[in-house]
Amino acid sequence: MIEAIGNQYVVARPVYSTKTFGEEFKKTHRHHKTFLDHLKGCCSCSSQKAKKIALSLFPIASWLPAYKIKEWLLSDIVSGISTGLVAVLQGLAFALLVNIPPAYGLYAAFFPVITYFFLGTSRHISVGPFPVLSMMVGVVVTRVVSDPNASSELSSSSTENDSFIEEKVMVAASVTVLSGIIQLLLGVLQVGFVVIYLSESLISGFTTAAAIHVLVSQLKFMLQLPVPAYSDPFS
Repeated sequence: MIEAIGNQYVVARPVYSTKTFGEEFKKTHRHHKTFLDHLKGCCSCSSQKAKKIALSLFPIASWLPAYKIKEWLLSDIVSGISTGLVAVLQGLAFALLVNIPPAYGLYAAFFPVITYFFLGTSRHISVGPFPVLSMMVGVVVTRVVSDPNASSELSSSSTENDSFIEEKVMVAASVTVLSGIIQLLLGVLQVGFVVIYLSESLISGFTTAAAIHVLVSQLKFMLQLPVPAYSDPFS
């Protein structure tokens, strides 16, 4: 108990010994869970836990019933059209970075949006192909698949060109699937904490350099310049 007397405080509190403290405050015995107890708690599935897991995997089930059609529908349609136009143009351009036909860029711009509609957690984001990854996949495609027109022994018939394009698409798809598997494993292992240790100057420098690199790589398509592949140091 604390009482104020003038400009002073008088503190009155009981003094305990070990015996009196133990008599007044009984010791509670806690049960320490074993590994099997924690495993049972993680593996047990109740209705509430199953609902929580389902909502975390499919966030659309939580926000779609609360969607305000009259207030949000018109603005969402306008933003969807503008975002879709940008995604289509980016898909066409990024397909050229991968060295595959532009039609596959449309596929890359269309299907991620459908997947993110069901599994995404943010309504203020547009998913799709990324220019830096497109360039990296394009480097693999150029290195693995040899151009038949570069050799004089091979003819430039339409059949050989079609098989050449199919081979490039197959290599690009294989690299994409393998990258997705690695990214899924990194997400399961919670490796995203590494981003915390990246400084702001490093991220801004990487973003600026990537933008300049993508801009320069598009010039050969804009100016129709035949630029041969270069694999020497500083390529």
